[in-house]
Amino acid sequence: MANKNEKAARHAIIVDMNDFLMDYAANKLGKQPDLAEKVSAAAKTDVTALDDLFKDNGVGRRTKYLDLAAGFLRDEADADDEDTTHDFSAASEALATEAIAYLASHTSDFDRWEKE
Repeated sequence: MANKNEKAARHAIIVDMNDFLMDYAANKLGKQPDLAEKVSAAAKTDVTALDDLFKDNGVGRRTKYLDLAAGFLRDEADADDEDTTHDFSAASEALATEAIAYLASHTSDFDRWEKE
């Protein structure tokens, strides 16, 4: 049963990461048709490409994506902020890559303002 709960939690954080990223993208680039496709295409091979897309020196990528991933991974490992035994950077990057792939395959789910 834990595996099912872990999958659900991982899916939830991926959706949250993409929600935060798309809100940020809409603020930086404006609400536009196919924005989710534009964001996912930019980061398809490397999430650091978001830095160029947003022209923000990595602020959006770090605060709207990697920090959320790291927080989730810390919670999952039951680690606190003082814990220096875990390095979540590689796992955060992997989760960000997974989240971008999810965004790419669910772009219409994240372009909600088109329906507003």
